[in-house]
Parts: sequence; structure tokens; C-alpha cells
Amino acid sequence: MPTEVFTEEWAIACCEALNASERYRTAAAAWEGAIVLVMAADPAQGVDADRAVYIDADRGTCRGSWMAQSGEMETAPFVFRADVPSWKRLLAGDLDPVTAVMQGKLKLVRGGLFTVAKYAGAAKEMIAAAAQVNGTFPEPRA
Repeated sequence: MPTEVFTEEWAIACCEALNASERYRTAAAAWEGAIVLVMAADPAQGVDADRAVYIDADRGTCRGSWMAQSGEMETAPFVFRADVPSWKRLLAGDLDPVTAVMQGKLKLVRGGLFTVAKYAGAAKEMIAAAAQVNGTFPEPRA
């Protein structure tokens, strides 16, 4: 059964999908550091407040994933933020995460662009694993 994106249930399912992905494990084998993915608030899109997922990533494994708390947002080494339409395109596979960063659709709020570029394959596999969760988006408001 599908679960709504950027919720606690979805975060846990994403972690499980990352751990089940051999492609992610290989691409992120040298990656260390937590990542926060933020879906920006957009009441018209059914998202009343920012939703942020904290992913405790370590060398190709996910040690845990949950809804980020404010302190975690300030201390995570990498924070990415996008609006609802961009997340829809990313999770549908219609937008490459590296291209999205370069176009400003996926904003690197914290972290080094050089490091992100170095691990572009890991970023792509992370999004691909999250897409496997089959999450749904909130209903837009009329």
C-alpha cells in the first residue's frame, strides 16, 4: 500500500529500500555523513509546512531514517531542499538529481558542491531507491 512522501513511514521505507539496493551500496561505498531531504511547504500543493527526512547514511548503508528535527537540520552535513513539483519529477525519474542541483530545482542548502558532484552516482541511486517506495503526494487544494 502506498504511503505519503516525506512522512515517518515513508522515511523508514526509504531506508529499507536503500539497504536493499546493491546499486546504492556500491555507489555510496565511500560516502559518510547524514543527509536531510526537505520538501518545501506549499499549501496549494497540500503541504502546509516543510517536511524534512533525515537519512543516517554511512558507506552504502542506511543506519536509520526519520523525520528531521530542527537541531538535526542545522547539524546535518548535507541538506537538500526542493519544492513539491521538483520532488514529483525527481521521484518519478523525470529529473536527474545532479541536473536538478545545477538548475537550482534541488537546492544544496548545506554541504559542498564538490563532494556532491563526486558522489553523483550515489545521489542518483538514493533517489532511485526512494522512488521504489511508491510514495504518494498530498492532494493539491483547489
